[in-house]
Amino acid sequence: MRLDMPDLPNSQKSVSPNSAHSVAVQHLKALRRAIAAQEELISSAYASQRAARGQLMLKSVLLEIIQVFSRLTAAEEGSIFLLNDEGVVIESILARGATMRELKRNLIGQVLDQGLAGWVVKHRRLGIIDDTETDDRWVTLAHQPYEVRSVLCIPIFKAKQVCAVVTLMHPNVAHFSHLAVLRYMDVVASVVGLVLDNVQQKIELTEVNDLEAIGSSESVPISDPSTDSSSPTSETLNTELTQTGVYIITGEGKFLYANPCFAHVFDYRLEDLVTLNSMFELICPQTGDLLLQDIKRCLNRETRSFRGSCEGRGKHGDRIPLILEGNLTRFYGKPAIVGTLSRQ
Repeated sequence: MRLDMPDLPNSQKSVSPNSAHSVAVQHLKALRRAIAAQEELISSAYASQRAARGQLMLKSVLLEIIQVFSRLTAAEEGSIFLLNDEGVVIESILARGATMRELKRNLIGQVLDQGLAGWVVKHRRLGIIDDTETDDRWVTLAHQPYEVRSVLCIPIFKAKQVCAVVTLMHPNVAHFSHLAVLRYMDVVASVVGLVLDNVQQKIELTEVNDLEAIGSSESVPISDPSTDSSSPTSETLNTELTQTGVYIITGEGKFLYANPCFAHVFDYRLEDLVTLNSMFELICPQTGDLLLQDIKRCLNRETRSFRGSCEGRGKHGDRIPLILEGNLTRFYGKPAIVGTLSRQ
């Protein structure tokens, strides 16, 4: 679906004959960058589908979408909201990083009710703010940890419905409006919509297959559970499927995302977990030195992944035998890690 373009500044509406050639060259370069962004997104989404599953896979792809658009527009901050068929946000990544659940819900509601993202969903078109101080579509959030003067907001479509909104930000006035790549933004956005649809379908298919696997284990009993305590029941299998901790951290170990299971392993609440300075605080150094070295090597791009055992440090000081693994990714051009954690 082609995006309706906002009014462009005079510099893009008309050019003098003397500059026509340079403008044509500029637009050709922009088109090539848009095509390269599409290829990069498809490649990274395919890699995420091979390396992860479920919400971890979805979070990885959402991160990559922000990164691709940020590189394409030289944005300094970005966020993304994923919407269901009723227009309700079902997943998101905020520019401020991991946030307490209730605060995150309030921020999203505020942005969609009063902000540019809500305007884009309503009008189903690209939104640009040249100066946030003079445009009432911009909502400055409480304790906003970054400066924003110009904004680009992109709707992502599935069929004819807005399925996601990407918001890109920059501290300089009118950063986005002069970009030649704006005229090709719908090309990139269309691929983003296809990638998101593909990822969500794969997650749904995986969930169905998991349920069928549980059902088949019930229909073909190997032994009587009442006499064989080692025989897995459907309840046990279902528990195992949800007992994987999922996390995404920056190169400094700061949480960008953690699921409830990850927090539960350490007896933390999610809102307490994201206030930690680093995930590395949860690893006992006496048992995790080798693993921490592997993580450091991964962040230094010496290896693409790691897996190892250690003892975790629970909220109340208890030691927890763990297996930690992860894969290298990028967040705003800097190394980050997406991975899983489970008890030994």
